[in-house]
Amino acid sequence: MSYIDIIESEILDSGEEPAFAGAFDDQMIGEFENALGLEFPLSYKLFLKKYGALSFAGDTYYGITRGGVDGASIPNVVFATKSARANGDADEAMIVIKASGYGSIYSIDTSNIGVTGEPVIIETELSFKRTKRKNIIYQNFEELYVECIRQAIRELANGDGN
Repeated sequence: MSYIDIIESEILDSGEEPAFAGAFDDQMIGEFENALGLEFPLSYKLFLKKYGALSFAGDTYYGITRGGVDGASIPNVVFATKSARANGDADEAMIVIKASGYGSIYSIDTSNIGVTGEPVIIETELSFKRTKRKNIIYQNFEELYVECIRQAIRELANGDGN
């Protein structure tokens, strides 16, 4: 059982209704990788194959959307990443996967392989344009996804959620 299956069960048990784009195959994932000029790590590909993109408990995880690589809005990962690159908020090694909700963004940093053998997840502030500072916050996409979903479920259970 993959981490995606485990977390899917926890999402369903939470009673909160997730919204997602739908499952996508390797061919579509390849088109998105080509559009960004980067290979996606396995843990992110598992997410894309299950959900495409996902909104749950007020958080949105960017990915593949029905608009394809030409999609022109969030949560399309190509749109989010290319927009961030054009604005100086991401470099060519970054895949933008989530907004923090307070200005910073979370990205897969393909230039930095973590202890899991996959690219790390970084948080960059609005000052990234000037500083180029990347703060490693998780060792891979799986870590970020599991922790953020479980935190959202805890907040829902405590009445702190949206």
